[in-house]
Amino acid sequence: MDKAILSQAQAKAIDSIQAAYHWTAESFIRNHAANPNQWIEPYNVLNGVPLDFIIRALYIGYEVEQTVEEKLLAAYKAALPYQAPDDVQSAFREGMKKACEITGIKVKWARI
Repeated sequence: MDKAILSQAQAKAIDSIQAAYHWTAESFIRNHAANPNQWIEPYNVLNGVPLDFIIRALYIGYEVEQTVEEKLLAAYKAALPYQAPDDVQSAFREGMKKACEITGIKVKWARI
């Protein structure tokens, strides 16, 4: 069985609840099973999350899903320095720049 994939907010909510209430995985699961829509702000990101998803996250583990912005920045950074003919490098840089601008990501654009 694979790890659960959580949003940053869901991971933070689970960690915060466990720390604040000193809940074990079992007590967290019992509370969520009793009322999966009980969570109030800022933990409301857990409302309606399927029980099996919570069980996997707590017993198998979880990974935090990257946002679109984080994925774009990772792709950009992974491609530096980009080794390709000048016209391809330029097209890659312009495409990444446009994608980042659309999503509101601020990046320093240096000449490679």
